[in-house]
Amino acid sequence: MKPKKNRRTKWTSEERERLKNLFEKFDGDIVKISTELRRGERSVRMNLFFMDLISESEVNKKLIIDC
Repeated sequence: MKPKKNRRTKWTSEERERLKNLFEKFDGDIVKISTELRRGERSVRMNLFFMDLISESEVNKKLIIDC
């Protein structure tokens, strides 16, 4: 059975604290953080912005994959 996703649920203060810790642990890797928290990358970026951990320009940054 898959674990329940957190999409479309409000962030708790504990999740925000965990987000801050994971941001430091993963050196700002949004993909790893969003996977760990089971949240969308956009949601993770928005919360990091509101916590003043990333700039506004990084909120809309697209993931670039080299083929």
